[in-house]
Amino acid sequence: MLNKDELQDLFFIQHDLTDKLLSDAGLRTFASILTKNLGADVYIYDRFRDDLIYADRKIKRDSQFNNYIKERKLKRKDTAFKCCMVEIFEYHYQWQGEIYTELQLDLGRDEIVAVLAISNYEEMSEYEFRILIIVAQSLALKIHQNKLVSEMAQKCSSELIEDIINNRIEDKSEIIQRGQLANWNLNLNYQLYLISVKAEKNISDQDAYYFYEIKERIMKKLHGVLQNKISREYILFSYDKNIVLLINYDKETEINKDDIKIIKDELTEKIDKFYFNIGSGIYIKEVTEIAESYQQASYVLDFLEATERKNVIYYYKQLGIMRLLWKINQEELKEFTTEYLTKLIKYDKGNSTEWLDTLGVYLEEGGSIQQAAKRLFIHPNTMSYRVKRIKEILEIDLQDQEVQLNLLAAYKICKYILEDDLDI
Repeated sequence: MLNKDELQDLFFIQHDLTDKLLSDAGLRTFASILTKNLGADVYIYDRFRDDLIYADRKIKRDSQFNNYIKERKLKRKDTAFKCCMVEIFEYHYQWQGEIYTELQLDLGRDEIVAVLAISNYEEMSEYEFRILIIVAQSLALKIHQNKLVSEMAQKCSSELIEDIINNRIEDKSEIIQRGQLANWNLNLNYQLYLISVKAEKNISDQDAYYFYEIKERIMKKLHGVLQNKISREYILFSYDKNIVLLINYDKETEINKDDIKIIKDELTEKIDKFYFNIGSGIYIKEVTEIAESYQQASYVLDFLEATERKNVIYYYKQLGIMRLLWKINQEELKEFTTEYLTKLIKYDKGNSTEWLDTLGVYLEEGGSIQQAAKRLFIHPNTMSYRVKRIKEILEIDLQDQEVQLNLLAAYKICKYILEDDLDI
């Protein structure tokens, strides 16, 4: 049984915790009450991801603690104290040949995501266990409060992102104000980069959560690189499988391409088994231009995927004539491509050849038999024969520069815009 003084102390602790909740104190403030009253080490971890949510300074200074969390093996679990529908367990873990004992209790009842853990403690009295329960209840409320705030901020950000990307901007000043709620300064000029994250091998449905975890790691890594190595104002968010990054440059002439190269190199070095293509759109001077720049960067990523490139940074301006073709109605593009390439595509299908690609390489190499043969890893004589047959099939003069230009445009449309979808 608790004596009168202990009951009074518990009342004051509870009152103090309520004041701290109302004043929006942080997790450290609540955990410090346990450190003060129990003289033990305190940490909180995510039960599903084995990831620390909070740790006191002593634990943070221990370089091996994260390894302990990830590698430890549970040997035994006992009930240490039970009261008021709350059960505190004593966990016995084995790690590196040693046994470590902790007190743990869940923070909350439904959808429990966090666990409060106490280590390096001595035998505890009922009074100390009750302090632990009171503080744990306040911590559960604080974590729930943080979760609600985070979800509300995420909802506001998601709606804002949808409106910006889809150019649903009726009032520019209203969008800028909404951006301020997400800590985005939409008054600045930006260069937009769209980062594609692809696995070197296909990820199965069972690995979908793994991919989500990887994306979280990438976002965390990006924040670190941007803050520590780039040191420019930026906006970063995930959208439709890709990551959108806007870096502030006051003038277009100030854009430093080394910045995005540093970012790509950091990602490829730190994140195994994935590759990163980065597409860039136009320089953004108004918030209303973000949607256009995003669409351009999306097209760049489609182009890189169609050309099977990996770990590449590519700018919309580098696409040349493809920038013009991309804006034309797809039905018109199909009609144009069909007019010039139908006979060759039908020949390939009927004879199991790939002479359409032979023609494309030949045109991209400016009509050079030697260079085209080198790219295709065939003998120049073989290349000459193929070109001769292609001329006969298409009934054209490949020396005519206008014919070359039209064929090259048709080939690029077919491969990179229509992606061979001609229904011939």
